[in-house]
Amino acid sequence: MNSKNRIETLENVRENINYNLNEGVKNRRSDFRTFTLCTADEFVSARTVVLRGYNPTNGIITLHSNYYSEKIMQLQVNSAVCCVFYNKLEKLQIRCFGTATINHNNDRALSCWNSMSDMSKECYFQEPYPGTSIDNFDDFSKNISDKQSKCFCVIDIKVEKIDWLYLKREGHKRANIFVDDEKNDTWVSP
Repeated sequence: MNSKNRIETLENVRENINYNLNEGVKNRRSDFRTFTLCTADEFVSARTVVLRGYNPTNGIITLHSNYYSEKIMQLQVNSAVCCVFYNKLEKLQIRCFGTATINHNNDRALSCWNSMSDMSKECYFQEPYPGTSIDNFDDFSKNISDKQSKCFCVIDIKVEKIDWLYLKREGHKRANIFVDDEKNDTWVSP
């Protein structure tokens, strides 16, 4: 772990989490740019998504999705999620546990839509919807228009607890961070 990420106190752990997740939003090359989003209904499901926003003050992780994807259907049944970030070089895992809110056809979604590049917007005009069976790999189209796609939505995850794990030969370090309850932050056995 580099010197700016030296970890000796629980406050340092919070700073490390905030630094790395904010870096994931800003830096396309950061290992924290993409993460595994875990959802569950009848079955547990996981997929890699792109980190679009992180607000450390409110503990909100933001990503974009197609409203007609499987993850949205799962979140409508069970809004509890786990977000797993991992940086191989730093040997650092950050697992965030929280509750997802789906923003679709509202001011939050429109604001995010208006801030996106045209190239990013194209992804949300795909037909048929994600997960639909098709005969050939390229049997889908994009009917791009100037207005906001009905398929676009924003998922905001209110993080309640973060499990932070730093792996190192001399001894791993692990902490549980409670976003809205700092007094309960604690070191835990790795």
